[in-house]
Amino acid sequence: MERKKRIFRNLKTLAEAREIVFGAFRGVRAGVETVPVRQALGRILAGPVTARRSVPAYHAAAMDGIAVQSRATAGASATRPKILRLAKEAVPIDTGDPMPEGYDAVVPIELINETAEGGFEITEAVPARKHVRLTGEDMVAGEMILASNRMVQPAHVGALLAAGVVQVSVRRRPRVAILPTGDELCEPGQDPSAGKVIESNSRMLAAY
Repeated sequence: MERKKRIFRNLKTLAEAREIVFGAFRGVRAGVETVPVRQALGRILAGPVTARRSVPAYHAAAMDGIAVQSRATAGASATRPKILRLAKEAVPIDTGDPMPEGYDAVVPIELINETAEGGFEITEAVPARKHVRLTGEDMVAGEMILASNRMVQPAHVGALLAAGVVQVSVRRRPRVAILPTGDELCEPGQDPSAGKVIESNSRMLAAY
């Protein structure tokens, strides 16, 4: 007697299958947990995050050179250089250093020459705030850094830590169960006998 071939007549399309799965969870929101920022990469923020401190937290030099009072550099040029006196009109400074009180600009090290008397010759005037990173130029304390439901990216980790944020609230990860079925299956590492198939698909799905 000829054995009839089994025919599956009601297979779902990919679009239909996706709608069934996502429709079952529509409106469901994952719980919330707090994690260290260093462990938040790839997680979804449960709420907006605000800066705890300004970045930079002070007026900072943006170049290596000398901190100056901009008005003291007025008129300096290649044909009429100016000499600025150490400590009185110019203070050596490195990138990232706080600007000394009363100084409002930086002359880059490439544009100065030290004099035998211990001063600095400049050949270019600089306006106020030139080569200076102002307080809060990147982020301001109290302002929102990231909105709710954003996925934390590598750059966000750096921004959050720089702004004094060390923990964030994120959505809990969904838990998924993968249940392979079939009496022909055997576990990886086992030697399949005739009619047995090593069960590898669930491991592949879990990896995805």
